[in-house]
Amino acid sequence: MPRIAIAGFQHETNTFGVTKAGMHEFEIADSWPGLLIGNAVLSGTAGFNLPIAGFAAAAQKDPTIELLPILWCAAEPSAHVTEGAFERISQMILDGLSECGTIDGLYVDLHGAMVTETFDDGEGELLRRTREVVGNDLPIAVSLDLHANVTQQMVDHASSIAIYRTYPHLDMADTGARCLPHILEQIKGGRPAKAFRQAPYLIPLSAQFTGADPCRTLYAKLDGIEAATGWAAIALGFTAADIEDTGPSVVAYASSQSQADAMADDILAGLIDAEAKFDCDLLHPTEAVHSAMRMKANRPVVLADVQDNPGAGATSDSTGLLSALIDEKAQGAILGLMHDPEMAALAHANGEGQTIKGALGGKSGLPGQEPFMGRFLVETLSDGDCQFTGEMYGGGTAVL
Repeated sequence: MPRIAIAGFQHETNTFGVTKAGMHEFEIADSWPGLLIGNAVLSGTAGFNLPIAGFAAAAQKDPTIELLPILWCAAEPSAHVTEGAFERISQMILDGLSECGTIDGLYVDLHGAMVTETFDDGEGELLRRTREVVGNDLPIAVSLDLHANVTQQMVDHASSIAIYRTYPHLDMADTGARCLPHILEQIKGGRPAKAFRQAPYLIPLSAQFTGADPCRTLYAKLDGIEAATGWAAIALGFTAADIEDTGPSVVAYASSQSQADAMADDILAGLIDAEAKFDCDLLHPTEAVHSAMRMKANRPVVLADVQDNPGAGATSDSTGLLSALIDEKAQGAILGLMHDPEMAALAHANGEGQTIKGALGGKSGLPGQEPFMGRFLVETLSDGDCQFTGEMYGGGTAVL
């Protein structure tokens, strides 16, 4: 009966961000559950589109597998993970490993773009420490986000790595499940040869949609490889984590080193060929508003401020697009997201139906950002709790 320990520690770090991720940010429920320990890892993530949930669900179909859950946590994208949070959570995982006794393998649900106050490569450092506890021979299977900035240290210490293949990330649970056959094969003694390559350019998040080319073609190639000589994975990188290893990369696994190298080289060649095919164009806010106003659509036109993406650790309080909408007298426009606790508190203090005056947004202190001064009607109020129903976050509840 294989005994497999499982753990997870996720953070996507925007090194240009303002707020950092401390212990509190990993303990609370946001888009995902709060910090879970022991058997709560299984019960608290079951049914979620999470790698660790996918791995556990796949393993639980086999009654001969014993899962030993240690810890799982995640924090919303932000600036660096504090040294205190990283050290405490890492030690909890390592202590849990020591308490598991004899194990046959370890699965770890990581992001791949964690930067701490001390370490540019948070995941690589965690895996290095893990190897000090479990030794060099234990199979360690790791899943990473498509936006991972994969490092040589990660590849060296993980026996195998699987990476999401969709952006938006619809296959997170599927990616965790793909790790199970990898680790079972390694437990039997089938250690694969591995190869790692990094592409010499960066891809902005706004160009990484996997439902269109060139990403669609790049990822379609992985299915053919997996059916043949081994398996491979592509990470497109997270440019907001400004470290030496930022950027696209390839990992490949096969029964021989020559096969792994050939796969990695082939995929890397495709990545390099695709460089000029990524759509990296961005519009000035005024130009974007003009373009939207000219469209004769029977459904809403979405203007995405991709440089102020809170899902990538930005402040979500820039006012450039808001100002452009007002300056150009756009009609029927809705501002989807603005982070301003002060104005939210003022709205709650005055109540629904009241008009408030103040400075909205632009309070992060970032250069070039100014608040928008105005009068605002408080149409409705909320307690801030948000239930997710979509394919990516469905089943989760963010609690203010």
